Parts: sequence; structure tokens; C-alpha cells
Amino acid sequence: MSALAVQQRGVGIARVLSSVAAVVTVGVFPVFLVGGLGVQLQEDLRFGAALLGVGAAGFFGVASVSSRGMGWLVERIGARLGMRIGVLGSSLCLFGLAAAPNAVWLMGLLWLAGLPNSLAQPASNLLIAQGVPAHRRGMGFGVKQSSIPLATLLAGVAVPGIALTIGWRWVFLIGGAIGLVAAATVPKLPQAERSEAARPGSRGADGNFTALLLIAIAGGLGSAAANALGAFVTTTAVEVGFSPWAAGLVLSLGSAVGLTIRLLAGVVADRKNPNLIRVITVMLLIGSLGFALMAVDSPAAFLIGVAIGFGAGWAWPGLLNFAVAKIAPDRVASATSFTQTGIYFGGSLGPLLFGLLAETAGLAGAWLAAGLCAITAAVLLVFVRR
Repeated sequence: MSALAVQQRGVGIARVLSSVAAVVTVGVFPVFLVGGLGVQLQEDLRFGAALLGVGAAGFFGVASVSSRGMGWLVERIGARLGMRIGVLGSSLCLFGLAAAPNAVWLMGLLWLAGLPNSLAQPASNLLIAQGVPAHRRGMGFGVKQSSIPLATLLAGVAVPGIALTIGWRWVFLIGGAIGLVAAATVPKLPQAERSEAARPGSRGADGNFTALLLIAIAGGLGSAAANALGAFVTTTAVEVGFSPWAAGLVLSLGSAVGLTIRLLAGVVADRKNPNLIRVITVMLLIGSLGFALMAVDSPAAFLIGVAIGFGAGWAWPGLLNFAVAKIAPDRVASATSFTQTGIYFGGSLGPLLFGLLAETAGLAGAWLAAGLCAITAAVLLVFVRR
């Protein structure tokens, strides 16, 4: 059944995309809520800041290792069931985090939460391919990927709004409850019960393995650079002259810019039908300039760098998934889970290596290294275009 037929049966694009946004947001809630509530968690459970980095690295590391297998699973059980199982698993992890008695429990559940997230991601990509018409899929993937900066914004709002009033455990409980609602509202599309790739006669994406491999490596390098934004923007902002309160606003500003550009990039991709790999290459190169500006010891330069870094250096994932879906239209879940493996791997190692480099070469040196990672990713994508 085509996406147009899905619309004729009364399942609107808005319902598909709202479900995808909710599922993806809950999937990344564990890692971003733990990061946002870091101060309260460290005080109550008595652990150091280094353990937060280990927890985030473990979340993305587990997701990286399991991503390929989860994509294979989604191709066989369908997008709808994959999304439901994924978001229910994330909800259970959030409820478990709310009851964490110590740091070991917290870290263990945070790592475990990488599993359902790695299932929900390819399932959501597949649902977009099945439930959104081809001329609107750029917007669809833009909405999906905008859920990630949205999760960072919600995590930041949760600190003064909930954690500092009724307690940090309630934040995880509310997040888990949102996941239950998201699971119940995943739309039922006949085609989403089982992927075409699981049926006899499917062509598959094996002929595009080299392109997908280069995209996975480039995505990993780009993600390694970009994920440092969420982890080290506030720290660097304080070092260049912002107050701790203003540093939080800088992070919120960057997240808002990134969210907006991800949405706009998807809409423009639908209207203009550009060469997506070329657009992503340019975004990574522009993003590298933002990382370089963040290495300058100036509040004004740093603020501009944050806006460029979020708006270009970390606004390309939606376009990347859209490009992969075009490369392998009959194996969307499998192909995107393959490239997502590289993105997760980079997201896991990036902040850890950035932190180590910051201790030896300083934050300025670490941001310059992040810029070089983005440039290297762009060069690899040039070979994909060829």
C-alpha cells in the first residue's frame, strides 16, 4: 500500500509524524534526562561527573552494537510493532531510573536503555517511508530528527520545573508515562505490519554497501564532533566568560537553532529535491567553521560558533536518513540501522575523546579537533557522491 493510499484510509501525515516524534523523544529521554539532572543525581547518589560521561558513552555504545540486529528485526516484525516494543522498553528503563537507589543501578539501566532506542530508530524510519508520501518525506525525517534537540530542551526545562520542586525521580516517572501513551498511539498502517524487504523477491540494498559504509563512517565522524556540543557547550561557555546561568541559555539557544534548521532543511529538501549528499557535505563544512569559532576566547565568537555548530554541524541527521532511504527504498530499516551504527559509535566515543583531549590540549584544542572531524566526514561524503 502506497503512502497516498494510507492517507486515503484516514491515517494523516500529522498522526504518523506525531507518533514518530513521541517515540523517538522517549527513546533518547534516558540519556538526556540523566545529563540534564546530573547535578541532582550526583548529590543524591554520590558519584562524580566522570561517571556521567561513562553512562552516556555506554548508552550510545550499546545502541551502536545492537543497531544492525535491530534493523534486521524491524524488517521482519514491521514498523508498528518495532516502535511499540522500543518505546515500551524505554518507558520501563525510565521507571527503573526513577527508582535508582545508587549509581551502579543508574548506570546499568542507562546502558540498557540503548537497546530499545536502537529498535525504535529504524522502526520510525520505516514508518516514515511507509506512511508519508515521497514528496513530504524530507519534512518527515526532519521532524523525526528534531525530536532529539527537543529532548534536550525538555530535559533543561525539567530541572527548574520539576526536579527542583517535587524531585528528580518524578522527571523519570513522567517520561515513562509519556512513553506508555506514545506506545498506545502508534498508528496502524497495513503496510507497517511487515516490511517489503522481508518478503520474497525484495531486491535489497547489498549493491549499495560501499556507499552505505562510507555514509556510516562519515556519520560517525560528524556525530563524534556534534555530540560534544551537548556535553561541553556549557563548560566552554563559562570558561570564555558567560555566567553559569547564561551558559544554560546558550545551550538552549543552540538547541532551538538546531531544531529549527532540521525542520527547515527537510521542507526545503522536499520542495527543491537537491542532491542530499552534497547538501550534507556543505553543512558539515560550515559546521566546522562553527567549531573553530568555539575555540576562540571571546563570548561573541563563541555564541556565533554555537549557533553555527548546532545549525549546520548537527542539523544534518534528518537529511542523512532521507538520503539513505532513497538509496535503499526497499530496505529502509536495515539500511538506516547500518548507517546509524556508525552514528551511534561516533556519538559514544566523541564526548569521551573530546574530554580527554580537553584535559591535555584544552577546550580550544578539542573544539578544533571536532572541526577536523567534521571536515573529514565531508571529504568522505564526496566519495559517496562519486
